[in-house]
Order: sequence, then structure tokens, then C-alpha cells
Amino acid sequence: MAYKKKVTLKDIADASGISVSSVSMILNQRSDVSFREETIEKVRTAAAKLGYQFRTSSDSTDSVKEAPKNMIAIFCPNISNAYYSTIAQAIEQAAFLKGYKTLIITTFRDASLEKEMIRNMIHMNLKGIIFTMMPQSPKLLEKASKKIPVIVIGDKISSLDVSVIETSNYTAGVLIAEHLYELGHRHIAFLTTTIGSSLSLAMRYRRLVAIQETFQRLCFDKDYEITVREEKISPELERKNIFLEHGVGYRLCNQCLEDRSLSNITAFIGNNDMVAYGIMDAILKKGYKIPKDFSVCGFDNDFASSLLPVSLTTVEHYMEDKGKKAFEMLYQKIQESDDTFSPDQKCIIRIEYKSKLIKRDSTNTACRK
Repeated sequence: MAYKKKVTLKDIADASGISVSSVSMILNQRSDVSFREETIEKVRTAAAKLGYQFRTSSDSTDSVKEAPKNMIAIFCPNISNAYYSTIAQAIEQAAFLKGYKTLIITTFRDASLEKEMIRNMIHMNLKGIIFTMMPQSPKLLEKASKKIPVIVIGDKISSLDVSVIETSNYTAGVLIAEHLYELGHRHIAFLTTTIGSSLSLAMRYRRLVAIQETFQRLCFDKDYEITVREEKISPELERKNIFLEHGVGYRLCNQCLEDRSLSNITAFIGNNDMVAYGIMDAILKKGYKIPKDFSVCGFDNDFASSLLPVSLTTVEHYMEDKGKKAFEMLYQKIQESDDTFSPDQKCIIRIEYKSKLIKRDSTNTACRK
């Protein structure tokens, strides 16, 4: 009795002129790599001619599978920043009480990865998606919301066609600016990671604009200066460096302290608390005192901001409350939608959490330079 030889990956590679590793990834439908359409077609045509038995989505270990029952996805740019990890933990706690499991997706602000993972989550038949930040692919996320419930935690300026938990980062910037103005600070440095007016970077941009416009309004024709120092961060760098934001604050502050043209600066603002901690470390390691020599402010009011010896003046953004509220909103949408989800019959919900200034040890009256 003659036995038919089993078709191997090497057979297909030889027939198509494509490497064995590429053939393997194409036939197994790997979601973390991409190939040109003509390459995929060459491999599949060669495989078909040789009689290769294609795997189905149900028996492929590398294909996207359906999620376990009652699973939701939490999208974060990273979880090293306490802002995002606190929100994610609060969502997980609220989800657990309702019998839901969570899948945390870290995008590192990589737009292509975000798109890929949104598509994967749709195919996995998840119960819902929560974005802890503004999406880089808003249209795709809006499209996804037509199939599964979506909640976004973002800035008040958002025009997303999905339900959003909002915080006005412009208001937060105004609070910090007014506080420093009242303390007599007129020369201030704003230190930040990548900044821009795009939807995904709106938070940092709005905080800076608010600070600039508030000082312009309060100072009239008086002398003042807002120095901006930015360190651009790529997704690759953010993926490799867990403590990246602290390092940004530390490096940019050292640059300012060593720049003689900026010797009149009396206060530093970090675009978030993590950057502010780096600023504080740089100031203290140079032998200066906080707030005697320099005042320092941040945003978010994460847990470490209240710790001694120098607690941080910052803005409360209710991370835990927003996380729990996000799941509560998502759960309500899930209950309403079970097997009958129809976006045309649903409403868009917007809930705003008001920013609140938290005055602590890191700010005081401006020192004379």
C-alpha cells in the first residue's frame, strides 16, 4: 500500500521561494507580523498545489481565538505610570465583583499596534473595551463600538462618538498656573514628554496651553516667561524603558539648572507626577532645596505624591473613581446589549470629573533670583 508523503513547510518554502520561517508564520496566521499580499498568495498557492491541509481558526495555536466568557479588555499606553496602573486596577476590582475577567493591552502609544489589537479584540468576541487614554485610531474605535460596548477615559475636548469619562486638562493647567502666580512665580519651566495637539496627546497639550494662557491673562504687561522643554519619546523607547517618565523629568531639569540663560526660573511643572518626581530628584541631587529654592508641581495625584519628606503639589484626577465608574458604565451597556446590541438605540454618555488642586510641601513663595 502506498503512503502519501506528508507536505512539510520546507516543501512549501521550496515551491514558493519563501523562507521556511515566513511560510510558518503565514500559514499559522500570526497576528504579530505582517507580509505583503503577493507573498501570502505565493505561499498559499504553493501549499494548495502540494495538498497541504490548512488549519482552521479552531485548531491553530497562533490564530486569534474567542475570549473566555465575560472577558473585557483594558487598553493602556503603559502600566509603569501610576495613573494608568491605578485606573486598570480599579477596573479589575470592579469587574471581579461582577464576575468578569480582564485582559490588559499595553500599546506604548504605537498606533499600528493599537489598530491591530482593536481588531483582534473584536474577533475575540469580548464583552467590552475600556480605553484608559485617548485612542490614536478614533475612527476604528468608533467602528468597534458598533459591535461591542466601548468606554474611553479621556480629555473633555473629545468629540468621540463613544461614551467618555472626561477630565478637563485645561482646567487642571489653569489651577496650577493660578497657584504659582499667587505665590509670586513669574519664570516657570514646563517639562514634558512628547507633546502635540493630536487627540492622543491632547492631555499634555491642553495643560501647557492653559498654563501659558493663564499667565498671559494674569500678568498683563508684567514680565513673565514660560520655558518649555520637551523630550520626544518613540513607542520603541517607551517599550524598553520602564521608568522613562521619571528619567525625562530628571534629564530636562538638569538641562535647565545648567543653562545660565534660565537662571531666573523659580518653579518647575512636570506634565504628570512621574515627570515631577524626576524633577524633584534632579533639584535635590544638585544640592538645592524644595520649595526654598524651587517649587515643583505635577498632575494626577498618584499615591506617591503624598509621601514624605517632600510631598508634591498636584491636581487630583480621581483615578480610582474613574476606573470603577468606567466599568460600571460598561457593565450597564453589556446588560442592555446582551445579544441585541444595536448602536442606533443607544445613547452616548459623558461624565466629567472636576479637577481639584492639592497643595502640598513642594510649593511656596517664589525665591528671589
